[in-house]
Amino acid sequence: MRLRVSSMVFGVAVSLATLVLLYQVLSLPPDTHNPGEEKEILSLESRLRRLENNIQSNQHTISEIKNLVHQLAKTNSKANSVLGPQYGVVAGNKFMRNGINTVGVAEVPGGHKSGTGGPEGPLVHYNLTSASVMQDDCIFAQTPPPATEVLMENVYKQLKFDNPDGGAWKQGWNIEYDPSQWSQQKKLKVFVVPHSHNDPGWIKTYEQYYHDQTRHILDHMVEKLPQDHRRKFIWAEISYLSMWWEQQPESVRTTVRNLVERGQLEIVTGGWVMNDEANTHYFAILHQMTEGHQWLALNLGVKPNNGWAIDPFGLTPTMAYLLKRMGLENMVIQRVHYAIKKHHAKEHLLEFVWRQVWDPSSTTDMFCHMMPFYSYDIPHTCGPDPKVCCQFDFRRLPGSGVTCPWRVPPQPISEINVATRAQMLLDQYRKKAQLFRTNVVLVQLGDDFRYVRADEWDQQFLNYQAIFDYLNSHPELNVEAQFGTLADYFRAVQEEGGGAGEGGAGGAASSFPTLAGDFFTYADRDDHYWSGYYTSRPFHKSLDRVLEGYLRGAEILYSLMLGAQSAVGGGGVQGSSSEWGRLGEALMQRLVSARRALALFQHHDGITGTAKDHVVVDYANKLIKSVDDCQHVIQQSAHYLLSINQRAYKSDPDAVYYELGEKFTEHNKPPSKMVLGLQVGSVIPAVIYNPDAHRRVHLITIRTSSPYVEIVSPKGEGVRCQVDPVFMRHGEASPTMFDVTFLADLPALSLSTYTIKALQPSSVNSKLVTYGQVTVRNMAAPTLPEVFMVEEEGGEPGGASQTITLSTPQLEAVFSSAGLLQSIKAQGHSQPVSLEFVKYGVVNRHETSGAYLFLPDKEAVPVSPGGSGVVMVRGPLISSLTTQLTHILHTVSLKNSPGVDGQSVDIHNMVDIKSERNFEFAMRLSSDVKSGDVFYTDLNGFQIIKRTRYGKLPIQANYYPFPSQAFIQDADSRLSLLSAQPLGGSSLKSGQLEVMLDRRLNQDDNRGLGQGVLDNLLTPNSFRLLLEPRLKAKESISGEDGLLAYPSLLAHATVNDLLYPLYPLLPTAKTGQMQTVWSATGDLPCDVHLVNLRTLVDPPRATLGPASRLTPHPPAPHAALTLHRIGFDCAFNTPGLYCTTNGGKVRLSELFPQTFREQVQQMSLSLLYEGVDMTKAYTLSLQPMELYTFKLTSS
Repeated sequence: MRLRVSSMVFGVAVSLATLVLLYQVLSLPPDTHNPGEEKEILSLESRLRRLENNIQSNQHTISEIKNLVHQLAKTNSKANSVLGPQYGVVAGNKFMRNGINTVGVAEVPGGHKSGTGGPEGPLVHYNLTSASVMQDDCIFAQTPPPATEVLMENVYKQLKFDNPDGGAWKQGWNIEYDPSQWSQQKKLKVFVVPHSHNDPGWIKTYEQYYHDQTRHILDHMVEKLPQDHRRKFIWAEISYLSMWWEQQPESVRTTVRNLVERGQLEIVTGGWVMNDEANTHYFAILHQMTEGHQWLALNLGVKPNNGWAIDPFGLTPTMAYLLKRMGLENMVIQRVHYAIKKHHAKEHLLEFVWRQVWDPSSTTDMFCHMMPFYSYDIPHTCGPDPKVCCQFDFRRLPGSGVTCPWRVPPQPISEINVATRAQMLLDQYRKKAQLFRTNVVLVQLGDDFRYVRADEWDQQFLNYQAIFDYLNSHPELNVEAQFGTLADYFRAVQEEGGGAGEGGAGGAASSFPTLAGDFFTYADRDDHYWSGYYTSRPFHKSLDRVLEGYLRGAEILYSLMLGAQSAVGGGGVQGSSSEWGRLGEALMQRLVSARRALALFQHHDGITGTAKDHVVVDYANKLIKSVDDCQHVIQQSAHYLLSINQRAYKSDPDAVYYELGEKFTEHNKPPSKMVLGLQVGSVIPAVIYNPDAHRRVHLITIRTSSPYVEIVSPKGEGVRCQVDPVFMRHGEASPTMFDVTFLADLPALSLSTYTIKALQPSSVNSKLVTYGQVTVRNMAAPTLPEVFMVEEEGGEPGGASQTITLSTPQLEAVFSSAGLLQSIKAQGHSQPVSLEFVKYGVVNRHETSGAYLFLPDKEAVPVSPGGSGVVMVRGPLISSLTTQLTHILHTVSLKNSPGVDGQSVDIHNMVDIKSERNFEFAMRLSSDVKSGDVFYTDLNGFQIIKRTRYGKLPIQANYYPFPSQAFIQDADSRLSLLSAQPLGGSSLKSGQLEVMLDRRLNQDDNRGLGQGVLDNLLTPNSFRLLLEPRLKAKESISGEDGLLAYPSLLAHATVNDLLYPLYPLLPTAKTGQMQTVWSATGDLPCDVHLVNLRTLVDPPRATLGPASRLTPHPPAPHAALTLHRIGFDCAFNTPGLYCTTNGGKVRLSELFPQTFREQVQQMSLSLLYEGVDMTKAYTLSLQPMELYTFKLTSS
């Protein structure tokens, strides 16, 4: 029988391999455009090569299949929850989520040969290449959303958003209950969860908080919890725990481990911080969560199971998805609009299964508990009456210095009063229970920085234990009350039949409703909407995204450097005594510092811009130091990778071989652009780093000290360039700085050297070098070197002749005489799009706009341009218009590039509102797009959500976070505003998009900060305006105003172009003989994004001997590769892309052919849970919208 079964398995495997092979030959994905002859030849050659490789590896594949079948049979239910459904031999449904289909060796078409993108004739007209999209890859965006019982969009439509006085529960109603609903068989179970919310920066800096408060909390925790095994505590912020841990002896560390093992201490969420959920990008959320989870894995061996988000000001479903794929099973949230809380409480929707609207199979469902009352402090957690609940906050006992606002203090519990006090508290517990579907009640016991003093531990635990003892000893009360953790609570919910807990939300669907949507914009009372923090401190929000780009770039290049070292026999990260080991360790210390600074800033009072001025300065200093550290890692790694003899490489970890294109020198100023000093005869190799796993054909601009230059490609060919003057101030040109722009063709994940030669003026080749033509209007002509032509324009103000036009073969933009956009034309489609700047004042009452709140006095009014003239620079590669308006230096550029950067209008602003008072400054775009009341914004750069403008809500309620993009659309076109920084915005009329640029508020908004926002800085912000005509033959589920929507492939690529730009590396001295090009990889498919390649760390390592030292963060021989298969809308063209889609198939052996070992392991997103073992030769089938993490090992 065994032989028969084995023969059957083998026969099926051979048949499958044969079928897959035939599929590869006969069913290659069709192109969606007509390729040229060259492309056809290259494609045919590529297919033949793949066919040869597949035939050779056929027997190996069969063996792999048999091993995989064996592994999959052993996969446990935990892996199903964390990694998604796993696959057997028979391929599952196309849209099964997050599984890896490793059956067979399917073809992964190479995208980098889809077209040359090269110039024809005079190098100003290009063969515009589009992505080759497999038709089946369009199906996902046309798939209807999954069935869901509660859509937040429908809840918004239903609610009146009024705020009647509910009595003791101001935002609710008078709750009643029947005591007979409980019995000995059906007891009320109460879990009181002690906690302390520790902000890593807000009123004090992170370090100040730790020194003054947090370390004492943790010290007392270790002392007080072991005194009674019934005591429980939860902790969330790993940033603080790690700082405290480093100062503890092993005996204390052992005590903490024992508390965790006994269930007295639970680590909840486990992120470095409790991150903001509005402004954060999913890259940074995943990063800060991984930083926390990896610390826990190294030091405590803990895998968090429950999320805890009690203070972020609004909640995103992206967080629920990420936690689910990290292995967490339940979550608690707090700050939700008071009207939604009331609605959910009435309908018993406070506990629900949070479902991703894009997930057709619902494997990402996450069980969620919403706290019902105003706050997470003790007065608002025991029940609906804060006056009563405050009497059970024993930190406020008379004489403590802390009082209850309702002027009824707590009483110490004694034998005399325990009965009456216990009955009073039980009444609140019972009332709270009426809002939920089970007889299990969660009661939080804590607040900001609680349990700092030893006596508070005693006051809370001893008094509550006396109450619990009384309640539990009176069976007629039908209650069980105890201290608990979130794990205790969710386990009890599961036991009652809810299905939350082990195995995730899958079993909860029958008992709890499913919900889809988000919880923005948050209001805590009246019309007090927290939409101001979407924009507050925009300088630092921009700096956050800059650091994210540099950190990602440094992580990837560093990991590839270690992989290359290992591949040439240097041992990679092994052996700190080796020269390579010392280099890896030194650079890792910088990386860890940058990782933790970025993670820290994701805190919900960091990136939000809601901290005290001196705390903001502290954050900024950490961020700019981290940018410098990442730049150092990039240039060091690049120098090694480009070296000709890597085996004999002599490292100097402190050496600066290259300066990157920009440098931050002060915490309160934009970066300075580096200038390449040139002397006649200089030949300088400038290296361009492409951190994207796709080929990029892109314009590069390098600032030089001379306009007389020549650019030479890595192949030694002359490259056409454009030289433009640099304006220091509006209309004033620098005599010693010039911007040199040229087109670069850059392989995926590559370093490419373009040589800059300094020439005599007479030696410049006019066929290769063009000087920008400068035109000024309504101002005097600037003084420029004689190579530049300068023209002054006049004309009657307001006349037709006053309009200004800039154009490229792909784009056209028309401007008013003041230099403001009036219309654009893209892909042959013209659209009126007028740009203006508007301002809001603040409402004149006691509580008004501040760092958190946006409370405008009325609709925005236009800001008078007050312009000082317009400067235009036109050339064959780039044309720009700059105008100095009131509070803003506004530049619009059009790039003549065959790549992504040539398909959208580039908008760059330098904003300065320091002279204003109570002033909120926005940029508004008005078009004739028939968008009605509907617009779309992204959530954390991960997914798109439909927004509806409601007339029943004030302006501030219709403002939403724009972390990276927003768009409006109709049956003909889509207009997208893509952003390099997170800001707030809205669509307040049909055809409009507006985005807030900066806010200056003179007063506090009474939310605890205690100050206004008056530390405004000169702030850069960058956008791309993308107009896309809709393809009539294509349909998407979003239509004009559908619930589901996805960006186009072009929009995805454009956002990544903003967030992860190309980095020029300018040599500081002679670097020695180097390779001209280094590349790690073949391209990924168009719809697969390399999120990160992050080298892991080992525990601290001591080096013994005469030069003994401790390496706190030695690099491990493993790297975590995270990939994201994006969802995209096929209803739009894809110009400027040099890639294909192929059903999400990726083979890591093609991605990293020379680096990392053959063995690969799929992991949960933050690497806490292990998944399927495989080899690099496996073909992965990534599912749309899903994120995947794989652990790679150095050779």
